[in-house]
Amino acid sequence: MNSDLAEHLEYLCNENDEINDLIVVNNEGLPIALASSTTGFTDQTLVSGMCTALKYIGQELISEITESNLKRILVDCSNGLVLIQQINQNGILVASCKKDAALSELDIPSIKTYFSANPPKSLSNIVD
Repeated sequence: MNSDLAEHLEYLCNENDEINDLIVVNNEGLPIALASSTTGFTDQTLVSGMCTALKYIGQELISEITESNLKRILVDCSNGLVLIQQINQNGILVASCKKDAALSELDIPSIKTYFSANPPKSLSNIVD
């Protein structure tokens, strides 16, 4: 795991009580960094893989229907929202929030900048 990025995500989670989880995953579906404010067990590898698959399926759907590019996927749930968004060519952000207002307060540009400045050094750093 990328501990510097995880610390940054943890800081963002602590700043906003409405954010449950922030995960940055690579394009192969492996978790790179995670921060969580929930006490329940989350299988981060499973969530990372599913979100990456949803992102690629969404992109194919959008390409077929509108001949456009997917910006983000927003899943509206009874207990909140899940955002899946590409942050650069190497990473995907997954954010779980209690309310949709939390997404407007989430500083996604700072996550993009931080991830771009601190990319994982190798695949072994991702799966450690």
